[in-house]
Amino acid sequence: MPNLVMVMPYKAYLGKARAEGFRITAIWDAAEATRLFGADAPAYLKEVESLAESLWLVDFTDRAAYAEAIRAAVRETGARHVWHVGSEESMQLAYEVADKLGAAVNSPHSVFLLNDKLAMRTLLRDKGISTVRFATADRWQDVEPLLAGFTLPVVVKPAALSASRGTRLLTDPAELPAWGDELAALAYSGPLLVEEYLRGPEFSVETMTVRGEHHVIGVTRKLLGPLPHFVERGHLFGEPETAETREVAALAVELLDAVGYQCGPAHTEVILTADGPRIVESQARLGGDKIPDIIRHARGFDVKRAMFAALAGRTSLPEPDGSVGHIAYFSFPTGVLRKVTGLEQARALDYVDTLSFPFAPGDVLPETVSSKTRHGFVILTGSEDAGQAQARADHVRSLIEVEVR
Repeated sequence: MPNLVMVMPYKAYLGKARAEGFRITAIWDAAEATRLFGADAPAYLKEVESLAESLWLVDFTDRAAYAEAIRAAVRETGARHVWHVGSEESMQLAYEVADKLGAAVNSPHSVFLLNDKLAMRTLLRDKGISTVRFATADRWQDVEPLLAGFTLPVVVKPAALSASRGTRLLTDPAELPAWGDELAALAYSGPLLVEEYLRGPEFSVETMTVRGEHHVIGVTRKLLGPLPHFVERGHLFGEPETAETREVAALAVELLDAVGYQCGPAHTEVILTADGPRIVESQARLGGDKIPDIIRHARGFDVKRAMFAALAGRTSLPEPDGSVGHIAYFSFPTGVLRKVTGLEQARALDYVDTLSFPFAPGDVLPETVSSKTRHGFVILTGSEDAGQAQARADHVRSLIEVEVR
């Protein structure tokens, strides 16, 4: 079994890797685990340690220590590959170090072009692919003069944050200071993007690349919540194949070709405008928001295992037909939670696979401004089509009542 050093391997990945013939040495940051899993982080990391060959803990923000941890893990294990398919924020350095060791699964440049929103926009402009009007600024205070080149509203976003953090629809320059406050709360000081507002249904394309060949796992329809924040209220996997969805999928593959992506999963967001599909952004990882789970429910296909098969040079794809997988997110009134009812009644429905409401009386239900501030979710199974899936989600939402103050 070949050794593989993985940065941020989620525990679900470890058994899948072994099933495809890999031994995993895991590298994690305890603070990052706490950000993702809260009070459950220590137990989560202990389980990762039990499932991996070994676990190395390091501060990802300490670049020197982080780089040395990767080098040391490769030296000790003789690993052929270093792979990072977790959060984008710590991904680039891992690929740069791996590349110098001759162990990178993908080139650092290709990963940078996918994950960095400004780099991707610049590449697409230069290649004449999915052209979108955009401008850049170093500070939010520099954005207002750029608006003269656009028709309001516009989308403003950080170039290097994930999970829709700091992304919003700007309808008036007077909203810029509030956006500046949001960026400050996120401790973000990097490049900023101003983009034309693309109108139309939004999709994501889930792909798996094997030895430079890009395979489309499927197209996911994204259901957006209220503006100005671009936070999804749900995802539907199993979008029927039509001329439009084929065009959406082909555009994602064109992007992966353009960046020279060689191996593993990618998640590419596309809006189907009146002028054709336009790329929003992409990431060198599996889709978040539990998209792999709804793929499994819809097609019986284990995309997490498939990415390790891809690393071994093997191609696996889901059956083209099946049910619709749906995850729907909750958004309740904000405030201090006094009481919640209907959770067990909703969980008892035969089409509810998982229902999460991670709040108890006394907790604060925050405003939903990113995927990290949603109020829970439900995963539904066995829906025949998107209409039935959404009707079931609406029924679940109607059963849950919250009182806040």
